[in-house]
Amino acid sequence: MNIIIHRGTHQIGGSAIEISTKSTRIILDFGNELSLDEKYIPINLDIDGVTKGMLDCDGIVISHYHMDHLGQLTSALPEIPLYMGKLSKEVAMIATEHQDKDLYLRLLGANTFRGGEAFTIGNIHIRPLVIDHSAVDSYMFVIEAEGKRVLYTGDFRMHGLRSHIVEKLVKTYIGEVDVLITEGTSLSRDADNYISEAAVLEDIYSYIQDGKYVFVICSSTNIDRIMGIWQNMPTDKVLICDAYQKRILDTVVNNVYYESSLYRRHDSPLVLDKGKYPKYYMDNGFVCLVRATENHISHIKEFPKDDVRIIYSMWTGYIEENLALKALLETYPTYICHASGHVSKDDLIKFIELVNPDVIIPVHTDNPERLEALVPNRNVYIVNDNEPFII
Repeated sequence: MNIIIHRGTHQIGGSAIEISTKSTRIILDFGNELSLDEKYIPINLDIDGVTKGMLDCDGIVISHYHMDHLGQLTSALPEIPLYMGKLSKEVAMIATEHQDKDLYLRLLGANTFRGGEAFTIGNIHIRPLVIDHSAVDSYMFVIEAEGKRVLYTGDFRMHGLRSHIVEKLVKTYIGEVDVLITEGTSLSRDADNYISEAAVLEDIYSYIQDGKYVFVICSSTNIDRIMGIWQNMPTDKVLICDAYQKRILDTVVNNVYYESSLYRRHDSPLVLDKGKYPKYYMDNGFVCLVRATENHISHIKEFPKDDVRIIYSMWTGYIEENLALKALLETYPTYICHASGHVSKDDLIKFIELVNPDVIIPVHTDNPERLEALVPNRNVYIVNDNEPFII
């Protein structure tokens, strides 16, 4: 079995990992590079037999719907079969339908899988395992072929609302691992003061009590965050969202296939924002899910400043790149709280001990070398983009 990291050995995002045998070739993830610069043009992946030339790829398997893991699919040869989680596909199609029609059409024909249900592409056996990340229906993959086993983590964390499943998955489904290909986002960050998703939701609940009109700025596809807010709403307030957000939430609730106390309709009303709010909302207050767009920012400014509270619950790096958002947060009473979707350094060490692989290859990080210092007694291989690794 051969492994080639086409992109992602020394950067966060842009993931594309090749696994090949004598007869089969697949790619795990096919993402855009990440950049906060709106003028930045992502560099397309350039892989013989995958993006150009004669077809030489049996399938592209996507771990989750974030653009740094699937945004390059339109540059792949259209004949290549695509595989992704059933619910993940549904959310991705909503997110791309009006923003990227070509990507939407590519996703439309994707084959789907569910957690724990193994499938094969050629002579490569793949078992997808649902894990905890800031995208619902995210997966890590156990890849088996030619007597070898590879575990690719995708993006994951162990401080989320479903973190308890990780140890069970390792003990039940993974077994002995020859090569662990793990995300290492946190290796690029000096601090390791990760806040749990539960702690963030507790803080949000407390801050909601402090305001009459509460606006929560968060990603529309961070389902755990939104469902957690909905689950813990004050009884005298309604949760308001626009049609796009409601469609995503309805899709998750109606299509989730595994048991979850989180992904269900909750007692507090979830209402569609139709513009002018009824007197009950104005008298008793509300919580409104918004995005950091010009229209949503203008909407917030329509309400009396003294009655408004803003909860910013996303990566803080976005603030500096959005001047209108920055001005809003500096002007209105604001609480900033966020839990990362990526495994902390401490938890990554625990995970490596749990899996106990023969070899570790860090990806999705600017500083893969830092993993060598974290686990000095492990066989950590630092590879470069497009450098073959033979098991």
